[in-house]
Amino acid sequence: MIVDVHTHIGGDIDGAMQSKDELLLSMKANKVDKAVVFPFNEKGNVLEKSIELLEKCGKDRRFVNFLRFDPKTITPDALEESLPLFRGVKLHPRSQNFDPLDKKYRWIYKAIEDSRKPVIFHTRKENNPNSDPDRIVRLAALFPKMNIIIGHFAGASNVAFKEIAARRNLYVETSVLSSNYLIGYVTKKVVGADKVIFGSDAPYSDQEIELLKVKKAGLSRSDEKKVLGGNILKLLKLDS
Repeated sequence: MIVDVHTHIGGDIDGAMQSKDELLLSMKANKVDKAVVFPFNEKGNVLEKSIELLEKCGKDRRFVNFLRFDPKTITPDALEESLPLFRGVKLHPRSQNFDPLDKKYRWIYKAIEDSRKPVIFHTRKENNPNSDPDRIVRLAALFPKMNIIIGHFAGASNVAFKEIAARRNLYVETSVLSSNYLIGYVTKKVVGADKVIFGSDAPYSDQEIELLKVKKAGLSRSDEKKVLGGNILKLLKLDS
């Protein structure tokens, strides 16, 4: 089974767009069985967009809805009400402009940790320290029971890869900032096949391209199955 842990439906303020039907066409063409979905960085309240997307996709077993919200504005009541409806959480420190290590957000991580649901973070080495993967992984030590998926191949950061290998609750997602060689090397030599999860970041990248990188990484059949679906299904407690 192939599961894509990183896809968007809706429209971003940067102009990117993808409809439910467009994503389904891509999934069918590339034999992707399930996709984790969440909103773009959209105009308006991203929490409300998550609820709207859940209403649109939640009954379709091909989709797995993750909750996206702005930590600066969400209230304890809103998080308590919405978190049980979703399979996981997506947080974007750059787009929502928040410092993930700020102590004022720890109540949010405690709620996620208590829910036992995974959280995927946008990370990238860019001119915004909030999304630096080397800082994001520090949360894993503060919340050892919160499963954290480091997006965009952890910015290909060696510091982050070492932490992912060392900590039971850290995982890396493969999209965009990777290559077939790097996926193979990091999976086989650094973090292990149990810590790598396939994601495409569609529509910012293409599922066909991102899948091909994994399939050309030189992994064993059993390790490839873990990366392409087994690991995220285990985290989500889904059989299929």
